[in-house]
Amino acid sequence: MTRPRLHALLLTVFLFALPPAFSALAGEVITVSPYWKGFTGPDGQGLYHELMHAVFSRRGDTVRHLEVPAKRGLLMVREGQADIYTCQTKAEDGLELARVPMYEGEFHALFLSRTFPHWSGVTSLENKRLVWRLGYYSPDDFPVPVQFDETMTGTEALKRVVRESSDCYIDDYHLITETVNAYQPPLDAINYRIESVGFRQYAPVFATSPRGRELRDAFEQGMRALAEQGKLLPIYEKWKLPMPRAYQR
Repeated sequence: MTRPRLHALLLTVFLFALPPAFSALAGEVITVSPYWKGFTGPDGQGLYHELMHAVFSRRGDTVRHLEVPAKRGLLMVREGQADIYTCQTKAEDGLELARVPMYEGEFHALFLSRTFPHWSGVTSLENKRLVWRLGYYSPDDFPVPVQFDETMTGTEALKRVVRESSDCYIDDYHLITETVNAYQPPLDAINYRIESVGFRQYAPVFATSPRGRELRDAFEQGMRALAEQGKLLPIYEKWKLPMPRAYQR
């Protein structure tokens, strides 16, 4: 074999031996998600971060988080480039939800007060034009037929309501208030309302693989153990969020 061909062969072997860019180290669990204030902060602070560390440190694992867009994060879990996506309300092909949640709560509609002068709950949304962040909700989340559109940001969704090209901006309450507080020019609170229109649970997402199922079992067992030991409630209280009812038995 000539020297150039030998060098090429050695280089090929070396490249195949390199780990993927996002591969986990031994004893490491990789989580992925977008940034959600109070849940997945870029500084490692947030409810989801703290719960993951509490669960997996019990078995000696470390947790590393990567901040990525939602669709990219789900793809990474499906392809084995990451272990867990936090969090989702429904499973997708090639993915499985944990059977216990990390968070549960209401979602809300923001609308101009004059749009619904006689608000009568979620039934008022029938055939109305709703807008939400891409991938966050679906028409299945509502008991009445609705029209809908999606945007990349809460700010764009809010703009559509202000301009009256949409009737309601749908989101988690704290995300709505965060968007309103950052909106310019500031909105006059007398001109809009925020009302609860639904309730759902959010659970971490795992791959349908042996490792995915192992980690899903570890997560479920870990959350139940923390609840039984009285260590789960203080985490939720720290972040001023309700502990899911599944752990309050």
